[in-house]
Amino acid sequence: MARTTKIVNFSLPPEIYKEVEELAKQRETSRSQVLREALKRYVASERRWQQLRKWGEETKGRLGIKDEDDVERIIHEYREEKSRSKSGT
Repeated sequence: MARTTKIVNFSLPPEIYKEVEELAKQRETSRSQVLREALKRYVASERRWQQLRKWGEETKGRLGIKDEDDVERIIHEYREEKSRSKSGT
């Protein structure tokens, strides 16, 4: 039967190894499972940050934002517009 996983070897600082080992004992699972879950979450998090950075770059381009002053100006304009619409003017 073919193996469904790949073996990866890497080193950890002793303090992280100890934490992984303790967590595995608490969860009554293996160190490998703890590390698989951690890597899966890390990869998902990195993917999400990439999406957010891409969205930020697209939004920056669409709104013509060049620096923080532009951000402040857009926020100010938005708040003024919202304030006017609430007051009915």
